[in-house]
Amino acid sequence: MQIRLDSLFARHAQRAREQTTGSSSSSPSGAASDFFNLMKDGIGRVNDMQNQSEIGVEKMLTGQDVQSAEVMTSLQKADMAFRLLVQIRNKLMDAYQEINGIRI
Repeated sequence: MQIRLDSLFARHAQRAREQTTGSSSSSPSGAASDFFNLMKDGIGRVNDMQNQSEIGVEKMLTGQDVQSAEVMTSLQKADMAFRLLVQIRNKLMDAYQEINGIRI
């Protein structure tokens, strides 16, 4: 299943604006700050998911009482989130290179 990145960004950006200001920001620096916070939060969530999956694997390997299905599910979620993050980074780099190549 392919996720449309533009709709994903639009949803999260709108949610971040509503949480921080209660309305849409009109200044470019405010939009940049919203985008920065959106990316920072996303990276933090991916990191948390990877940490949780590592903890689950450690518990399973040490013989603690954990469900193997839950550990595998958390590993898959962390993997998918990381792959999405890499794709977002790739799209941002492509956009940066395209803007950098524009001659004024």
